[in-house]
Amino acid sequence: MDEKNMNDMSMEEAMEGFSLNKVKDGDILEGTVLKVNKDEVIVNINYFADGVVPREELTNDHHEDITATHEVGDKIKVIVLKSDDGEGNVLLSKLKADAIVSREEVQKSLEEKTPITVKVEEVVKGGLRVFYNGLSGFMPASLISDSYVEDLKVFEGKKLEALVEEYDEEQNKLIFSRKALLKIRGEKEKARLLKELKEGESVEGTVSNITSYGAFIDLGGLIGLAHISDLSYGRISHPSEVVSVGDKVVVHVLKIDRKNEKISLSLKSRDEDPWKRVHEMKIGQVYDASVKKIIDAGAIVQVDGGVDGLVHISEISNDHVTDVHEVLKEGQKLKVKLLAIDDERKRVSFSIRDAHEEDQSFYDQEESVTIGDMFKNLMDKFTGED
Repeated sequence: MDEKNMNDMSMEEAMEGFSLNKVKDGDILEGTVLKVNKDEVIVNINYFADGVVPREELTNDHHEDITATHEVGDKIKVIVLKSDDGEGNVLLSKLKADAIVSREEVQKSLEEKTPITVKVEEVVKGGLRVFYNGLSGFMPASLISDSYVEDLKVFEGKKLEALVEEYDEEQNKLIFSRKALLKIRGEKEKARLLKELKEGESVEGTVSNITSYGAFIDLGGLIGLAHISDLSYGRISHPSEVVSVGDKVVVHVLKIDRKNEKISLSLKSRDEDPWKRVHEMKIGQVYDASVKKIIDAGAIVQVDGGVDGLVHISEISNDHVTDVHEVLKEGQKLKVKLLAIDDERKRVSFSIRDAHEEDQSFYDQEESVTIGDMFKNLMDKFTGED
């Protein structure tokens, strides 16, 4: 075959190739980016004419810099809007192509409960306007999170994983739920924690709620309760004295009830346990202390070093006490005598009355000796005269 015939064959083959790649309106193609500017993207679609994707057919984000988000050589899916835009180019749309492809993915997500990633466009009345690969959707405020969100604007411009809550192509209705996804993941993590957690372990958590009887700690899917008595070694009136909602804390697992999915936690640090210092104290010894709380049975006092104990109402004074508030005040500094240590119940008993008597005993003794000494010689003199 001569050179002329070879060239003719090449031209015929080339023309045949192009004829096989004719495009028509509605075709979905994969193209390669040839050029990018601020207004459009030029795409090679393996056709004798290049394709043009105008900015408005490329992105819904009016602030997006398409020269930064698209590069020469990128592969993109496009749909043919017009096979000839009047200038010899093929008019393409990436957004509409994405929407067609995305419908199948959305339907699959709805049926199989698999998450997809949406981009939040803006906050609108009642929730968020979001997009998924060219499809416009809505995420109601009630379905954004499994906890209260004060300001929805924190989500603007963010990408969020969510489940498809409702999809109706004919009515152009697409509802997403991030809350449902968080719930599913929370249940999975809850099951894992119930299986793997062990009593005695220390884990990190977040304070999710506070009540008068304790604090609820979110361990990442599993909520545990730290009773008020397990929040501090010292006596407190309310959990808010120790923790606040949102605090990150390290807690110790006290007890796990896997059947009822309940877990008991403690915020008390093992290294700071004041009970370790109790046996350094001596029964009968007098200590400096302060009144922490007044109760019907007496007063809770704390000695220097952090050990708390009870002064029963009968141990406050030699005089009969009917109302502790008339005798003591919270915060009052005083001395107490250690009466007893109950290891089993981890309780310590003190006496204010005995401590006061012990303080006075030296002076009482000194006064009696001094008075006797003063009159001894005088009495002897009178006796001798007789």
